[in-house]
Amino acid sequence: MEVLNEFRQAIQIESQENAKDYAKVMALQQNERITKGVTMANFSLQFDFRELPYSQWNELVEYPFSYIGTVKIVCDENRSKFKEGSNVILSNDVYSFKMEIKEDSIDNFILVPQDFHKYDCYIDIESYSTANWELNEDKSDATEKMLTKTAELLSCDNNKLSRIENFLNGRSVNSFKSNSIQVEYLNNSQNTALEKAVNSSDFCIIQGPPGTGKTETIANIAQILLGQGKKVFVTAPTHTAINNCLNAISKRLEDKKKVIKIGSKPQNKEILNNQHITIKSSLTYPTYQNSPELHQNGIVIGATPYSVCYDATKKLRFWEFDVCIVDEASQLSIPLSLAAMSRSAKYIFVGDHKQLDPIVPKSTTLEMFSESIFSRLARFYPREINLLNISYRLNEFLIKLPNTLFYDNKLESSKKTQVDTRNYDCQFHSNVLNNEPHILLLHDEFDGVSDSKFEAEIVTNLISDLAKNGAKLSEIGIVTPYRAQVRTIRRALKNRFPKLTIEHFNSLFIDTVDSIQGQQRNYIIYSMANSHPLESKQRLDFFYSPNRLNVAITRAIKKCFVIANYKVFDIKDEELSGHSEYQIIKGSLDIFKNYFSQSKKIEIFQQGEDEW
Repeated sequence: MEVLNEFRQAIQIESQENAKDYAKVMALQQNERITKGVTMANFSLQFDFRELPYSQWNELVEYPFSYIGTVKIVCDENRSKFKEGSNVILSNDVYSFKMEIKEDSIDNFILVPQDFHKYDCYIDIESYSTANWELNEDKSDATEKMLTKTAELLSCDNNKLSRIENFLNGRSVNSFKSNSIQVEYLNNSQNTALEKAVNSSDFCIIQGPPGTGKTETIANIAQILLGQGKKVFVTAPTHTAINNCLNAISKRLEDKKKVIKIGSKPQNKEILNNQHITIKSSLTYPTYQNSPELHQNGIVIGATPYSVCYDATKKLRFWEFDVCIVDEASQLSIPLSLAAMSRSAKYIFVGDHKQLDPIVPKSTTLEMFSESIFSRLARFYPREINLLNISYRLNEFLIKLPNTLFYDNKLESSKKTQVDTRNYDCQFHSNVLNNEPHILLLHDEFDGVSDSKFEAEIVTNLISDLAKNGAKLSEIGIVTPYRAQVRTIRRALKNRFPKLTIEHFNSLFIDTVDSIQGQQRNYIIYSMANSHPLESKQRLDFFYSPNRLNVAITRAIKKCFVIANYKVFDIKDEELSGHSEYQIIKGSLDIFKNYFSQSKKIEIFQQGEDEW
């Protein structure tokens, strides 16, 4: 790979593909966009207004115009993919406002103006219409601008470019300090990874399958590096992953002068109550050097890779780090990883290429878009992979399927894990709860391709049975491939249990599979919500992703329930052979069929429940 030229091509291709996809979607009829989940319409809305302070860059508006403070949107049939933190455009024939979703409940959104557009969000409060509004995704070119800054940096620094190019092409060679490091409570594989990470000269690769303690390993690595006076950059594809790492690191250090998070309030929800983390929206290096509130001899800063793309971003201007730790590296694209590597002297990549991949343009031959950074490193440096091989989450029964399907039986369950042997008193699914820890529930209801009211009803029944037996909502995780099914399940729960409050829904995890990677719950319910996979307009490689299946079935501590139409696993080769994605997903479909053959199955067909 010729890194710099391909990087520049990747930036342009991704920008062009995003713009093309957006234009293609926006050219569809409104009802088609609503079905795809990229548009909301037919909703009621209510504006609240506010005053803004004088700005030398913006002329203040006068009555009858007023600045928008918040917008409450109520929609009885919200099938959108939008969620808290999404940037959206609220528009009608007259106005177009760049907004951010501040709150996301079952049928409601609360919108606020985006920070850099609050002076642009004003309306005539005496004559605005409440009809014919739409909510659409806001496509920004910010990513292109920020990564272009990284390309400019590499073009001007031959040493950095050469080092990164050698690394990405498998030519880097580590040297190691002879410094024995052992942490008493870590297992052998964790201690090996820790020692390699701290003592390596250039890089370290740590594979952390589900529940093997990669976050705790990262925390111990960071603690030792800080003790050596290092400046450590902790990054990941999502703020949630970064926050989880910082929470673990802060427990080891208990000193808010040493642990910093860069992000806005919606991006910091997992750490808002952590008194041992300092939260800032930005931190330039000169500001840090002159701050008595921050530790000057060893510090950890958590932020996304975009934060070091200065001057396109002001988040972490002028910072150069000794070590960069990348968590969830299997979800990080190669172009985005370059941003983090360009500001660091040494790299530690932690991830699992058997879990979720990054979302990148598919219709390109660029190597940078062929796989994640972690998958590439795993191919080029197989002997450098430090596998964490003991799962503290999956008991001896729950580990069997993922171990066989994805990990060549290299994992083992910790002796500390326990098998749930209690007897459940159930109203709906006694033979499901009082059975093996992993159950595949099959049905024959053909009701949807991205949401299923039938499966949502099964979910509510299982939750009712669990609650009857004392399970707390915070112990339950409900996941699905599709955001439309998230909303369908939320409505089903609200209809069944009208006394559920927003606090209850915040406690109960209901989200897409992509959102639960790195997390766990005692009970996991996975609703596949696609009864017509070959007829779906969604990509088959998305639905039949082995990595997505792996993530879904490895979140449970006690029990895992997978709900699916039998047709998901009963696709014949002759049915698939004419499909445009046949060659792409045939191997993946084989893994799904292997999962089916090895699972304990229970039918929930129209004639009633029966074991397969």
